[in-house]
Amino acid sequence: MSETTKKAVSPEKVWTILAAVTLIYGLVLTFLHAGDLSFFDALWTYGLWNIVNNPAILPLDYIAMGGIGPAFVNSGIVGFILIGGFKFAKLPISGPQMGVLGLTMGFSFMGKNFLNILPILLGALIYSAFMKKDGESLRDTYKGHITMAGFSTCLAPIITQPAFIPQFRDVHVLLGVAIGVVFGLLIGFFINAMAVFIRKSHEGLNLYNIGWGAGLFSIALTAIYGTVGIQNFVVDAPMRNLGQRMVDVYGNYRQLSPVGYYNWEIWGFMAFLAIYFILMGFLSGAKGGDVKESLYLKAGDSKFINNFFAKYGAGKTYLAMGLLGIMLLAVTLILQVNMNGPILAAVISVVGWGGFGKAVANAAAIGLGVVVAGVLRFFIWPEHVQWSNYNLLEYLRTQPVIWTSAFWGMCLSPMARFFGWKWAIPIGMLHFTFAATIANFHWGQNLYNNGLAAGFVCVVMIPIIRALDKKGKYGMEKVYPDPS
Repeated sequence: MSETTKKAVSPEKVWTILAAVTLIYGLVLTFLHAGDLSFFDALWTYGLWNIVNNPAILPLDYIAMGGIGPAFVNSGIVGFILIGGFKFAKLPISGPQMGVLGLTMGFSFMGKNFLNILPILLGALIYSAFMKKDGESLRDTYKGHITMAGFSTCLAPIITQPAFIPQFRDVHVLLGVAIGVVFGLLIGFFINAMAVFIRKSHEGLNLYNIGWGAGLFSIALTAIYGTVGIQNFVVDAPMRNLGQRMVDVYGNYRQLSPVGYYNWEIWGFMAFLAIYFILMGFLSGAKGGDVKESLYLKAGDSKFINNFFAKYGAGKTYLAMGLLGIMLLAVTLILQVNMNGPILAAVISVVGWGGFGKAVANAAAIGLGVVVAGVLRFFIWPEHVQWSNYNLLEYLRTQPVIWTSAFWGMCLSPMARFFGWKWAIPIGMLHFTFAATIANFHWGQNLYNNGLAAGFVCVVMIPIIRALDKKGKYGMEKVYPDPS
């Protein structure tokens, strides 16, 4: 056992503390921003109730729907639910589980809540009971499925949306609720088999494997909806109507998309997140000289194994996660990007995945490619941009899609590591084009829209790169099973 491992702060403790801080921060913000409302009204009536009582489809912003305090509270509760699930399954938290926690706590600001994730987790538990072998406990079997179930909560909108579909709601609202719960149980039951199968198509080069598989599932469901006469519900979703107004936790009326409304509260949490993981790194045995190495982590001899925690131990992994947070904070703060729920969701997701495949150097290459594509859109197709009369800097500040695509697009970091920077930039550029448009095909039902986009990027780019590879440098490697 290495010295670093002996000194390590356990991931379970690290994430439990983070979930608690997120929850407490949310309660404090709710109190500070309650205005003329009572604390209960600010937290529940105009907060958590608005968060759980909505279709949850993209591009929902829970900060807009319920206020920044309740959104943080929701994220903290969701974190505790997942940590409790891992503990029930007696599954040690490592790289994959940290990725799940990062994604799920992050997306608790834009689509996942403490109610709509439960049917999927329960469906995985039912599947575990179905697969349980003689002499094996349910917990032991659940250990092999809960991680994938956590990832698959990206399909939470499929659970909540049926309650808002007119064909179901006109019969009875409970019919839609029941249909959604059944969908959730089925997703949790079958998602593990789908995840293993779908990984072959991108050879492990898309870290958001479930986003790719879940995206195909949601597209199939969308096709079924269209066949039976259900219309595209994204068009009439209340959170898409930026002219509609609602009462916020201040008791004032404002638009549903408060881009830039809570910048400093969000930047404050991002700063804490980065410093927290850097501190955990040093408390777990990392040294000052490890900073440079932590910028370039790569796991295992295989190009497709990404568990930094397993190879480097806790110290360097936590340090790498904190450095990712510093990079994202610096970019958004220097450019004064107007922050919102989706951007914060992307930041937390990236930091969580800093233990499972994303390192600063490779992630930055993909992110830069996305930003280049966004800048080209400004010059090539300005009439498509709502704020085309602004200068380029103002455009970058006010286009959340660039930053969400850049940050979540870092799920393609293994491609940058494998193929190098010369390919990373065009890969990032192509990712932006997919991410900006692909949600039209699943009606916002797959929260991991960038994981789906990344899957298409892999399917398109991998054969092209190999076709131009005269030396055979990028040949197909054995696809290792997902270590989660």
